[in-house]
Amino acid sequence: MRLLQIALLAALLGWAGAWYQTRTLPERSRVQPELLQEPQQRATARAPFGFEYRGLQYEVKPVASYDLYGLVVSHNDIHGIADIYHDDDSVDTKDLCVIWGANLLDDAYRKVSYESTPTWCWATWRGEVRFDLTAMANNHLVTDSAELRAVLERVHVGDQVHFTGLLADYRDMRHPEFWRPTSTQRTDSGAGACEVVFFEQLEVLVPHAVGAWRLRRVMPWVVGALLALMLIVAATTTRKYSEVRI
Repeated sequence: MRLLQIALLAALLGWAGAWYQTRTLPERSRVQPELLQEPQQRATARAPFGFEYRGLQYEVKPVASYDLYGLVVSHNDIHGIADIYHDDDSVDTKDLCVIWGANLLDDAYRKVSYESTPTWCWATWRGEVRFDLTAMANNHLVTDSAELRAVLERVHVGDQVHFTGLLADYRDMRHPEFWRPTSTQRTDSGAGACEVVFFEQLEVLVPHAVGAWRLRRVMPWVVGALLALMLIVAATTTRKYSEVRI
Protein backbone atom coordinates (compact mmCIF):
# COMPACT_ATOMS: atom_id res chain seq x y z
CA MET A 1 0.00 0.00 0.00
CA ARG A 2 2.85 2.39 0.83
CA LEU A 3 4.28 2.07 -2.69
CA LEU A 4 0.85 2.74 -4.20
CA GLN A 5 0.49 5.87 -2.07
CA ILE A 6 3.87 7.13 -3.24
CA ALA A 7 2.98 6.35 -6.84
CA LEU A 8 -0.35 8.19 -6.49
CA LEU A 9 1.38 11.25 -5.02
CA ALA A 10 3.93 11.22 -7.85
CA ALA A 11 1.12 10.92 -10.42
CA LEU A 12 -0.80 13.82 -8.88
CA LEU A 13 2.32 16.01 -8.82
CA GLY A 14 3.08 15.09 -12.42
CA TRP A 15 -0.48 15.91 -13.42
CA ALA A 16 -0.30 19.30 -11.67
CA GLY A 17 3.07 20.05 -13.28
CA ALA A 18 1.76 19.15 -16.73
CA TRP A 19 -1.31 21.35 -16.21
CA TYR A 20 0.91 24.28 -15.22
CA GLN A 21 3.15 23.85 -18.27
CA THR A 22 0.21 23.76 -20.66
CA ARG A 23 -1.24 26.90 -19.08
CA THR A 24 2.05 28.84 -19.34
CA LEU A 25 2.62 30.46 -22.72
CA PRO A 26 6.00 30.08 -24.48
CA GLU A 27 8.68 32.70 -23.88
CA ARG A 28 9.23 35.53 -26.35
CA SER A 29 12.52 33.97 -27.49
CA ARG A 30 10.60 30.96 -28.86
CA VAL A 31 8.14 33.03 -30.91
CA GLN A 32 8.66 32.72 -34.65
CA PRO A 33 9.27 35.99 -36.56
CA GLU A 34 6.28 35.36 -38.85
CA LEU A 35 3.97 35.96 -35.90
CA LEU A 36 5.09 39.58 -35.66
CA GLN A 37 3.22 40.51 -38.84
CA GLU A 38 -0.38 41.65 -39.06
CA PRO A 39 -3.04 39.35 -40.58
CA GLN A 40 -3.33 39.80 -44.33
CA GLN A 41 -6.84 40.55 -45.59
CA ARG A 42 -7.56 41.10 -49.29
CA ALA A 43 -10.56 41.41 -51.55
CA THR A 44 -11.88 38.19 -53.05
CA ALA A 45 -13.95 37.40 -56.13
CA ARG A 46 -14.92 33.94 -54.83
CA ALA A 47 -18.59 33.19 -55.42
CA PRO A 48 -20.83 31.78 -52.67
CA PHE A 49 -20.67 28.00 -52.35
CA GLY A 50 -22.17 25.21 -50.30
CA PHE A 51 -20.93 22.08 -48.58
CA GLU A 52 -22.29 19.22 -46.51
CA TYR A 53 -21.27 18.21 -43.01
CA ARG A 54 -22.81 15.23 -41.20
CA GLY A 55 -25.82 15.22 -43.48
CA LEU A 56 -26.52 18.95 -43.10
CA GLN A 57 -26.14 21.59 -45.78
CA TYR A 58 -24.27 24.86 -45.26
CA GLU A 59 -23.81 27.88 -47.50
CA VAL A 60 -20.73 30.11 -47.38
CA LYS A 61 -20.59 33.70 -48.66
CA PRO A 62 -16.92 34.79 -49.05
CA VAL A 63 -16.13 38.32 -47.90
CA ALA A 64 -12.31 38.52 -48.13
CA SER A 65 -9.24 36.32 -48.31
CA TYR A 66 -7.42 35.90 -45.00
CA ASP A 67 -3.93 34.85 -43.91
CA LEU A 68 -2.98 34.82 -40.23
CA TYR A 69 0.06 33.86 -38.15
CA GLY A 70 -0.65 33.82 -34.43
CA LEU A 71 -0.07 32.42 -30.96
CA VAL A 72 -3.04 30.50 -29.55
CA VAL A 73 -3.80 31.90 -26.08
CA SER A 74 -7.15 30.18 -25.45
CA HIS A 75 -9.96 28.28 -27.12
CA ASN A 76 -13.47 27.22 -26.24
CA ASP A 77 -14.15 23.83 -24.65
CA ILE A 78 -16.97 21.98 -26.42
CA HIS A 79 -17.01 19.43 -23.60
CA GLY A 80 -17.46 22.08 -20.92
CA ILE A 81 -20.81 22.51 -19.18
CA ALA A 82 -20.92 26.22 -20.09
CA ASP A 83 -20.64 25.61 -23.85
CA ILE A 84 -24.18 24.91 -25.00
CA TYR A 85 -23.47 26.06 -28.58
CA HIS A 86 -20.81 23.59 -29.68
CA ASP A 87 -20.54 19.82 -29.76
CA ASP A 88 -19.03 17.15 -32.01
CA ASP A 89 -21.72 17.86 -34.62
CA SER A 90 -21.04 21.61 -34.77
CA VAL A 91 -19.56 22.79 -38.03
CA ASP A 92 -17.39 25.30 -36.10
CA THR A 93 -16.16 23.06 -33.30
CA LYS A 94 -13.08 24.86 -31.95
CA ASP A 95 -12.69 28.65 -31.85
CA LEU A 96 -9.07 29.81 -31.64
CA CYS A 97 -8.23 32.98 -29.75
CA VAL A 98 -4.88 34.24 -31.04
CA ILE A 99 -2.51 37.17 -30.59
CA TRP A 100 0.16 38.49 -32.95
CA GLY A 101 2.28 41.47 -33.91
CA ALA A 102 2.75 44.17 -31.26
CA ASN A 103 1.67 41.82 -28.49
CA LEU A 104 4.64 39.55 -29.15
CA LEU A 105 7.40 42.15 -29.12
CA ASP A 106 8.21 41.36 -25.48
CA ASP A 107 7.11 39.03 -22.68
CA ALA A 108 4.22 41.23 -21.52
CA TYR A 109 1.67 38.85 -23.07
CA ARG A 110 2.70 36.20 -20.52
CA LYS A 111 1.40 38.46 -17.71
CA VAL A 112 -2.09 38.52 -19.26
CA SER A 113 -4.89 36.06 -18.44
CA TYR A 114 -6.98 34.76 -21.33
CA GLU A 115 -10.35 33.06 -21.34
CA SER A 116 -12.65 31.80 -24.06
CA THR A 117 -16.42 31.50 -23.80
CA PRO A 118 -18.64 29.76 -26.38
CA THR A 119 -18.78 33.04 -28.32
CA TRP A 120 -15.91 35.36 -27.33
CA CYS A 121 -12.44 35.47 -25.82
CA TRP A 122 -11.17 37.86 -23.17
CA ALA A 123 -7.87 39.26 -21.97
CA THR A 124 -7.40 40.68 -18.46
CA TRP A 125 -4.36 41.87 -16.54
CA ARG A 126 -3.30 43.68 -13.40
CA GLY A 127 -1.04 46.68 -13.11
CA GLU A 128 0.81 48.28 -15.98
CA VAL A 129 0.94 45.82 -18.85
CA ARG A 130 1.38 46.86 -22.45
CA PHE A 131 -1.20 44.88 -24.40
CA ASP A 132 -2.88 45.73 -27.71
CA LEU A 133 -6.45 44.43 -27.94
CA THR A 134 -6.45 45.14 -31.69
CA ALA A 135 -3.71 42.49 -32.11
CA MET A 136 -5.95 39.75 -30.73
CA ALA A 137 -8.90 37.97 -32.29
CA ASN A 138 -11.34 35.15 -31.71
CA ASN A 139 -11.65 33.00 -34.83
CA HIS A 140 -14.65 30.78 -35.54
CA LEU A 141 -13.12 28.19 -37.87
CA VAL A 142 -15.22 26.36 -40.45
CA THR A 143 -14.10 23.84 -43.08
CA ASP A 144 -15.45 21.17 -45.39
CA SER A 145 -12.30 19.05 -44.94
CA ALA A 146 -12.17 16.16 -42.46
CA GLU A 147 -8.35 16.30 -42.54
CA LEU A 148 -8.31 19.98 -41.57
CA ARG A 149 -10.83 19.39 -38.79
CA ALA A 150 -8.50 16.72 -37.40
CA VAL A 151 -5.59 19.19 -37.45
CA LEU A 152 -7.73 21.80 -35.69
CA GLU A 153 -8.71 19.30 -33.01
CA ARG A 154 -5.02 18.83 -32.15
CA VAL A 155 -4.29 22.56 -31.71
CA HIS A 156 -3.53 23.53 -28.10
CA VAL A 157 -2.99 26.70 -26.10
CA GLY A 158 0.58 27.90 -26.65
CA ASP A 159 0.83 26.56 -30.20
CA GLN A 160 2.08 28.89 -32.91
CA VAL A 161 -0.21 28.48 -35.90
CA HIS A 162 -0.72 29.65 -39.46
CA PHE A 163 -4.01 29.43 -41.28
CA THR A 164 -5.33 30.76 -44.56
CA GLY A 165 -8.75 30.86 -46.15
CA LEU A 166 -11.70 33.20 -46.38
CA LEU A 167 -13.39 35.59 -44.05
CA ALA A 168 -16.95 34.59 -44.70
CA ASP A 169 -20.56 34.68 -43.61
CA TYR A 170 -22.23 31.28 -43.44
CA ARG A 171 -25.61 29.76 -42.69
CA ASP A 172 -27.09 26.44 -41.77
CA MET A 173 -29.66 25.71 -44.46
CA ARG A 174 -32.09 24.44 -41.83
CA HIS A 175 -32.33 28.12 -40.87
CA PRO A 176 -31.66 29.97 -44.15
CA GLU A 177 -32.87 33.25 -42.71
CA PHE A 178 -29.94 33.38 -40.25
CA TRP A 179 -26.42 34.22 -41.44
CA ARG A 180 -23.48 34.11 -39.06
CA PRO A 181 -21.48 37.18 -40.13
CA THR A 182 -17.75 37.75 -39.93
CA SER A 183 -15.90 40.81 -38.75
CA THR A 184 -13.66 42.44 -41.34
CA GLN A 185 -11.64 44.65 -39.00
CA ARG A 186 -9.41 44.02 -36.01
CA THR A 187 -10.38 47.16 -34.11
CA ASP A 188 -13.95 46.19 -33.20
CA SER A 189 -15.14 44.53 -30.00
CA GLY A 190 -18.24 42.95 -28.52
CA ALA A 191 -20.96 41.15 -30.47
CA GLY A 192 -20.00 40.68 -34.13
CA ALA A 193 -16.31 41.32 -33.56
CA CYS A 194 -15.18 37.73 -34.11
CA GLU A 195 -13.68 36.56 -37.39
CA VAL A 196 -15.52 33.72 -39.12
CA VAL A 197 -12.92 31.90 -41.21
CA PHE A 198 -13.58 29.22 -43.78
CA PHE A 199 -10.05 27.86 -43.51
CA GLU A 200 -8.36 26.01 -46.36
CA GLN A 201 -4.95 25.54 -44.75
CA LEU A 202 -3.91 25.11 -41.11
CA GLU A 203 -0.49 24.24 -39.77
CA VAL A 204 1.07 24.21 -36.32
CA LEU A 205 4.41 25.94 -36.80
CA VAL A 206 5.69 25.27 -33.27
CA PRO A 207 3.72 23.01 -30.92
CA HIS A 208 3.83 23.95 -27.24
CA ALA A 209 4.52 21.62 -24.28
CA VAL A 210 3.91 18.45 -26.28
CA GLY A 211 5.01 16.15 -23.47
CA ALA A 212 2.89 17.99 -20.91
CA TRP A 213 -0.22 17.71 -23.08
CA ARG A 214 0.38 13.98 -23.40
CA LEU A 215 0.70 13.70 -19.63
CA ARG A 216 -2.55 15.60 -19.16
CA ARG A 217 -4.32 13.11 -21.39
CA VAL A 218 -2.93 9.99 -19.70
CA MET A 219 -2.77 11.07 -16.06
CA PRO A 220 -6.50 10.81 -15.31
CA TRP A 221 -6.31 7.15 -16.33
CA VAL A 222 -3.15 6.57 -14.29
CA VAL A 223 -4.64 8.20 -11.19
CA GLY A 224 -7.87 6.27 -11.65
CA ALA A 225 -5.99 2.98 -11.98
CA LEU A 226 -3.90 3.67 -8.86
CA LEU A 227 -6.99 4.54 -6.83
CA ALA A 228 -8.69 1.34 -8.01
CA LEU A 229 -5.62 -0.70 -7.02
CA MET A 230 -5.55 0.96 -3.61
CA LEU A 231 -9.21 0.09 -3.05
CA ILE A 232 -8.56 -3.52 -4.06
CA VAL A 233 -5.53 -3.79 -1.76
CA ALA A 234 -7.45 -2.18 1.10
CA ALA A 235 -10.40 -4.54 0.62
CA THR A 236 -8.10 -7.57 0.45
CA THR A 237 -6.23 -6.50 3.59
CA THR A 238 -9.48 -5.94 5.49
CA ARG A 239 -10.72 -9.38 4.48
CA LYS A 240 -7.50 -11.01 5.68
CA TYR A 241 -7.76 -9.28 9.07
CA SER A 242 -11.39 -10.42 9.35
CA GLU A 243 -10.39 -14.02 8.64
CA VAL A 244 -7.67 -13.85 11.29
CA ARG A 245 -10.14 -12.59 13.90
CA ILE A 246 -12.51 -15.45 13.12
